[in-house]
Amino acid sequence: MAKFIKFRVANATTLAAGGDYARDVLVNVDDIENVADAVAGGVYTTIVTLKGMVGLSDAAIANATIGGRILTLTLSTSAIAAGNPTAITVSQNMPSQSIVRALTANPGGVAASAQLSKDGAGLVANNQMYWSSAVFSSVNDI
Repeated sequence: MAKFIKFRVANATTLAAGGDYARDVLVNVDDIENVADAVAGGVYTTIVTLKGMVGLSDAAIANATIGGRILTLTLSTSAIAAGNPTAITVSQNMPSQSIVRALTANPGGVAASAQLSKDGAGLVANNQMYWSSAVFSSVNDI
């Protein structure tokens, strides 16, 4: 089993422009606690819950709270522009399943890539999906 899962983020944002630029994101497999898919308004995201706790500050609460770290990965059907995938109708093509496959792969190296499949029914005529952004954050509701 690989030590890291690699997410190849593909978009047209440059490092100089700031924000979520195109790059490879590595996550230690030992830090992954859960993987889940979400869709809202046609935008597909995959939420990777990471192990470990962080302290959070909350203006509504006098004391700091405890929270967890998450990685939110957004999908696109273009490597350079935003494009919402067609509804994924085959469960094995859900983005979370590409992460599960990478977690259980035996690539013979340090990193296994979480390679997405095609949207819709996953047919040849459907669009290839890409990770278009990767955002790490801390939340207190997981």
